[in-house]
Amino acid sequence: MRRFARLLILLLALSACEGGPAVLIATPLPPDATFRTYRHPSGVFSLRLPSEWSVRDLSDSDAVRAEFSAPDAKGLPLSVYVRNSGMALSATALIEQIDLYLQSVHGGAYREISRAAQGDGSWRVVGVRQTGIGERALNTFLQADGTFLSVIEADVTDLDEAELRTLRLVINTLRVDPSAALRIADLSRPPELPVAELGGLIFSGLHSWTARNGDFVVNGMVTNGVGAPLEAVRLTALLYDANDAVLAEQANALSADVLLPNASAPFSIRFRGGKPARAVRYEVRGVARHAEFTLQSYLGEEAFLRGNEIARYNANGFLTVSGDIVNQTQGAATLVKIIIAVLDDQGRVVATDSTFLNRPLLLPGEAARFEVVFPELGGGAIRYLISVEGKRP
Repeated sequence: MRRFARLLILLLALSACEGGPAVLIATPLPPDATFRTYRHPSGVFSLRLPSEWSVRDLSDSDAVRAEFSAPDAKGLPLSVYVRNSGMALSATALIEQIDLYLQSVHGGAYREISRAAQGDGSWRVVGVRQTGIGERALNTFLQADGTFLSVIEADVTDLDEAELRTLRLVINTLRVDPSAALRIADLSRPPELPVAELGGLIFSGLHSWTARNGDFVVNGMVTNGVGAPLEAVRLTALLYDANDAVLAEQANALSADVLLPNASAPFSIRFRGGKPARAVRYEVRGVARHAEFTLQSYLGEEAFLRGNEIARYNANGFLTVSGDIVNQTQGAATLVKIIIAVLDDQGRVVATDSTFLNRPLLLPGEAARFEVVFPELGGGAIRYLISVEGKRP
């Protein structure tokens, strides 16, 4: 097996200096004894990462690909991508694959800053991509592992020293096994990779307010205007002062697992500790990817019937929305989730929450009761919206 240790290890940091972005050179790193080992089910690669990092496998029949994210990460996930050409890649063929990969994955939103051949025949590409959460500084490493094209890409934007150190540790542990079984793909065709960020997320119903505990809350609706199903929708709110300087930034994942074309879902982003005194405005940005594997088990609105819905205030004065959900498919449903948005007279989202049915499986024709209580509202409640989704076991 071949390791990427010699590839990493230059990380780009955006700089305001006229000389261009700074480059950080990694020094020898101590053992990563506290990390856990992740082995891709295909056997094509493995790496070690902190136990709290999440993993998302996006492989298909032509390529192995996976994404790795730290908790509360604000940037794009670390991605690993491996494809089998079926023949040893020459130096010329590798260069062609670099251009094909960057164009197909990033397109016109990407600006390459530098490209350098490494001593082992691999390449490092440093660049900046414009995304829905602003400019992202990316380091992309590409190499030929036997017949495999191997790519690892890292978002190093605004990382502090501790975060950079962890990222270096993770990437340095990557091992690619070119003897593993991987279907031969046509490398003359660009890889059909998921889109990490999209410009077709449309925001509406935005509303900000301060909760009783002092937290500053930004609510709203997001609509999929891309024309294809999206998953892993992540929204970020930024607070600015009068000079357009960012004072605070907070992100949250959308409750809906899948956002179908033209569908909408509510979101809520909470700034613990309140709004900075100098904050005068906020912006909301979003990133997502095309839905793939989630769709294989996804059950949307058409799979369920709703009935007996009622909205009332309970004895404590809290708004309560309840109702029945019926599984109208021919198979069982699991992880059935109800997502509710409460709107004021101007269509602004004054509260949103979600809940799962309290039974692990909802069999065909079965019904179950749900209830969502809103202890606090950010304005007058005039109407509510409900969406339901679930999964096939």
